[in-house]
Amino acid sequence: MKSKKRTPIPAILVAYSESDFTNPHEAMLPVEPKDCRGDFTHMGAKYWGYESRRHKATSVLDREDALVYDHDAYNWMLIGLKKRAKIDTITISTKWYTGNQVRGASVFLSDEFTGQAKEVLTRVVLKPDSEHVFKIKPTIATECYVECYYEGGISRVNLFGEPTKEQLPARPNLLLGAKITHISNEHYGKPDRAVAGDRQQMHMFGWESARTGFGERAVFHLKRPAVIDEVIVDTYLHRLNAPLTSHVYAVNAKGKNIDQLMKSAPRWGLVFDDKKEVIPTDFQAYMLGQKYLKEKGVKDKTNFKIRLHLPKGSPWQPVLPFARLAPDTYHRFTDLKGDVATHVLYMHYPHGGIHGLKVFGTEK
Repeated sequence: MKSKKRTPIPAILVAYSESDFTNPHEAMLPVEPKDCRGDFTHMGAKYWGYESRRHKATSVLDREDALVYDHDAYNWMLIGLKKRAKIDTITISTKWYTGNQVRGASVFLSDEFTGQAKEVLTRVVLKPDSEHVFKIKPTIATECYVECYYEGGISRVNLFGEPTKEQLPARPNLLLGAKITHISNEHYGKPDRAVAGDRQQMHMFGWESARTGFGERAVFHLKRPAVIDEVIVDTYLHRLNAPLTSHVYAVNAKGKNIDQLMKSAPRWGLVFDDKKEVIPTDFQAYMLGQKYLKEKGVKDKTNFKIRLHLPKGSPWQPVLPFARLAPDTYHRFTDLKGDVATHVLYMHYPHGGIHGLKVFGTEK
């Protein structure tokens, strides 16, 4: 009697060092790696899965007419499990990578519930065009971190085990069904697409603004007042056009006019080297018109810092005042502040696209 084929634990690629040749999210799929022989892109032969650029371990020392080699250099992938599980088997496939496969890998498993992390595979050798099966001591995990030595391709990573009884709670996105106003720019997609974004596509999809933006924003009118404790900003597949930073503010506007409250909302400003600060009424028009070149009493008018300014006495609460974003990454922000809110102001700088936007908390 044949043993029943096991189904891998569903997973997503949370973040990765880089994968310039391929769409690395394919490596998380439970399907067989596709034979792409004969298919070509502008990058050359097409491959399935994760493949990084060359020369991670070797770099050039121009002044010494030499090269330097780093034995401990690696690329990496961070995988998030959709179900908390006790993992007993890890499979790593280099199918179709006949000479450009990752040569070795280390794997770490971590559990969000307990905060424990463990290295379960240490620089195991990966052969070209092969299916590797690694049995490990059963380890409970919610995330998997893979170090790839040094560069090359992996067509698939699957984790097998049994889901645990204790799971992370399924929490509703407080932005679902929220009325959206005060949208700065929706050139290529609307904010409601980001609210609904759940990685169902294998292409860019969501809210993307034009390149003329200098700080995008949208206000979400929550169905019920809530205290926010987690924000998700997902730049899935936005590899070259993701915003640089993200900012979240909230306000309790019960009995108040939101248009009036927006007059005291956070605003972008410039800080020059001589400490002079300028907060334009219309920051986008100011930047597009290069009006900073006309500022008086400033020695260097071409280099300055840009900061978000919250007017004194503003009722807007800084829930997530400043957070850096990375391309094609599932960002979770949990170190948040704020009280009961009826409206959420989401901002990112300077422009670009996000696939997913979620806000979690306790409704009041």
